Amino acid sequence: MSEAAADSTPTPLEQLELRLAELELKIGTSVVSSSSQTQNIDVTSRLDNLLRIETSRRPPAPPTAKASDASLHTKRAALHQEFRTIDRLLSELAMSPLAGPAASVGGNANAPLLFRRQEILASSDSMKRDMEVLSRIRELTMIGSESNVVNCPIIASERYNLPSDPEAKERLERLCFRAAEVHKRSTAVSIRADRMLDSYGKVMMALSEKMVLAEEQIKG
Repeated sequence: MSEAAADSTPTPLEQLELRLAELELKIGTSVVSSSSQTQNIDVTSRLDNLLRIETSRRPPAPPTAKASDASLHTKRAALHQEFRTIDRLLSELAMSPLAGPAASVGGNANAPLLFRRQEILASSDSMKRDMEVLSRIRELTMIGSESNVVNCPIIASERYNLPSDPEAKERLERLCFRAAEVHKRSTAVSIRADRMLDSYGKVMMALSEKMVLAEEQIKG
């Protein structure tokens, strides 16, 4: 009886085999071995296989506190950078406070005038070039007196003096009259251009003074 009981007691290897078989049955894998040496090798490989399957089925570990803090800090820095960029773009698109006190008082009613001032200030280079062209036109049209027109070579020269032809004399008289009229009109144009330049200078001077006062009020 004792020998039969001893024979029926499973060995440690057989117990390990039974437990591995139960685990493989629960997980869904099975390995069959024949000899003891092959069985030892199979037990090792089966244990590695079970560990690998169990590791692959585990959910990913949550990030550590340091990693989550670093990720949160990076996101906050990116948001702050975006906010700074938005503020900079808004400040560039906003109406300049130096455009005048009407920006805060008048509101939308004075918006066309304010934008017109900004347009004038922004086109200072082209306006300077236009002023130079006007000055050149004024110099070209400033003949001085009617005697310069009458005594020009095409009229005073003997080459064009044809007293024997009454029609030519009449044409010359009409030409002199027309030249005198052109001189008067050019003089009026030059005077008007001078007045416009003076008015523009006064407007720009007043605007410059207001801009300086507004800048002092803002800094104060």
